[in-house]
Amino acid sequence: MKKIIVTLAGIVLIAAFAVAIPYFSFSGSELTSPVLKESKTIGLNQWFPQNVLGSATPGVTAYSTPGVTARVTAKAAFFIETSNGEVLYSKNIHEKLPVASLVKVMAVLIVMEHRKLDEKMLVSKRASEMEPDEMILLPGEKLTLKELLYGIFLVSANDAAEVLAESSTGNREEFIKLMNSKAEQLGMKNTKFVNPTGLDEDGENSYSSVYDLAILSRYVIKHFPVLVDISKTEHIYIERTSDHQDYDMYSGINLLTTYPGVVGFKTGYTPEAGLTLITLARKDGHEILGVLLGSENRREEAKELLDFSFKALKN
Repeated sequence: MKKIIVTLAGIVLIAAFAVAIPYFSFSGSELTSPVLKESKTIGLNQWFPQNVLGSATPGVTAYSTPGVTARVTAKAAFFIETSNGEVLYSKNIHEKLPVASLVKVMAVLIVMEHRKLDEKMLVSKRASEMEPDEMILLPGEKLTLKELLYGIFLVSANDAAEVLAESSTGNREEFIKLMNSKAEQLGMKNTKFVNPTGLDEDGENSYSSVYDLAILSRYVIKHFPVLVDISKTEHIYIERTSDHQDYDMYSGINLLTTYPGVVGFKTGYTPEAGLTLITLARKDGHEILGVLLGSENRREEAKELLDFSFKALKN
């Protein structure tokens, strides 16, 4: 009878462990439970924009500057106040569109949940060959995560993004799976990632919506504010070390110098996606997050829609 009880107990224990396996992941030699280790948890999103207005904001299909009136060329646009989720401008917010390098925001989020800023990452030959936007990394170099993040936000470096994907989990394909799992858990229903860069890959392209990207961006800036500090950097010089050459980079986010209050966040472009943008601006006690996809003139449209948004908050 005792043998039967022991055997049954063993079966129950084995079954319980088998059920638990999907909820654990290995990090080196450590067995980590996302439930127990919040720092590595892909947590469920608790924030969504409020009072979504639909496909377009009534009466704002065009913007105007002194002596000029122009249509909003972006295929989709979404501007919100981040503290309460108030929607200030919206156009085709759930339309699935190519997003170009805005994909890198999700890649950055995944690596931030798995690695520390001072951890060094090895540049592979494959990663070093990524084009066209790049830090011009050399095979065999080792850079810290923070150094690579400057490359991603300032020059949209595809080689740096590939280093993140290869080094963060040890497996590029697993990294991309984590990107898509995270999107699902955040409630990004119209999103799919096929790589960490946003480039076309084997005829397939990543896509998302301005609504989904607003959810992602707000989550990132609230959980990892250091990324805002990195993205608002206009210029950085990374000195040569025994691990890598020197790097001199200037930001491609020209709104940093042309629109007071803008503090980042990420630009993108491919011929198929057009000009894409996630912008973050803080002024008059408000924080506005704006997303543009498929724009023909993202800088001017972003400036005008930020003006429109801040004005709406005063009324």
